[in-house]
Amino acid sequence: MENLNFFDDFRRNLIDQYEKCEAYKIICDNQKYNPKTQLKCEEDIEKVPFLVTTVFKKSANLFDKLLKVPTNELDKWTVSSSTSGDPSFVGRKNEDIDTLRQIIKNDTMIDPKCEFNCVFYPEPEVMKKYKSIKIMDKPTESYIGNVLDLMADTSDFGSNAKFLLKPYEDRFDVDIDEFAEFIKVHDKMKHYLLIGGSTILLYNAVEALKKNGVKPVELGDKAIIRTGGGGWDGKKGNVSMGKKMERWQFVKIVSEFLGIPEENFIDIYSFTENSLPITGHYSSKLKNYLFHVPSGGRVVIRDPKTLKPLHNDGDKGLIQILNAYGTSAFAGASILVDDMAEIVSKEKCPECMANCMTIKILGRVKGSEAKGCGATLNVGGDKNEN
Repeated sequence: MENLNFFDDFRRNLIDQYEKCEAYKIICDNQKYNPKTQLKCEEDIEKVPFLVTTVFKKSANLFDKLLKVPTNELDKWTVSSSTSGDPSFVGRKNEDIDTLRQIIKNDTMIDPKCEFNCVFYPEPEVMKKYKSIKIMDKPTESYIGNVLDLMADTSDFGSNAKFLLKPYEDRFDVDIDEFAEFIKVHDKMKHYLLIGGSTILLYNAVEALKKNGVKPVELGDKAIIRTGGGGWDGKKGNVSMGKKMERWQFVKIVSEFLGIPEENFIDIYSFTENSLPITGHYSSKLKNYLFHVPSGGRVVIRDPKTLKPLHNDGDKGLIQILNAYGTSAFAGASILVDDMAEIVSKEKCPECMANCMTIKILGRVKGSEAKGCGATLNVGGDKNEN
């Protein structure tokens, strides 16, 4: 993944998708779009038609139409952890997973290579196979389980990690005693360690320990909190807090109890229909995470009502992610998500000064914004919408 030429690789990927995925070609033809003639330079990326994440949902019954290869060439279907009970299914080949491995390996925020790890996830193989079924003779596997497996492959994560979610009957339960023992052992030791996983489960575990009279610890400035998988709306999978969780509140409470500086908090924005994890570091000043768009992809922020691209700092809209890599089996080159983001800077992170587009993730589209974009959340959209 070194020495990337994103535009050339993206153009090649999009043309391949246009030629091999009939559903995507129909969308392009409806919009009178042909990437062979209309995608000539980086500025043309804003005109690229997109698929929306909802078309990958089980209920849409279209996921097999969004492939670029015959089903017998797939290695697996990766499945989302659905809050609504309507998961996404994305067909993948092992080479796509290998590409994701390289992305993770090259991102030190995703994989900081700590000496000790404690995560609110099951063991990777257990997570991957959880409730696995076969669709068109190919197994389903948890997407998060695959990401965990990759992290184990790219560092010592797998050999020294404590996985706090234990299988119990048909669900997973948090081993709160193991978490309590982990933070007790590392209290005031200033070890290089990572606590990661589900935002909701980590928050709930801290609140449970406080309720049980456990005193705060001092894990120190070498410790990192790395969350991922969403859950900021208070729901993830079958876990619900019954209310939205503010990012600043989560960071403040967890930071104070575990004795970890707020600047050591990292969040990963990713979803099953995508192959571009975007990492963000917490800003105490802005009380939010600042996400760096990596060089291996691009992000376009679109007005939720008109879907026109937005460009100015402070503009808020829907997230379109453009992938050049890791989508050899499915139509994942251009995906519109029903999440909102704010442009912080198109050029540079204002805090760490990294040279990259920087955004804030605001959460799921809702209210009047949802009504404005509702008509776009279908397979073909309208040829005048993009």
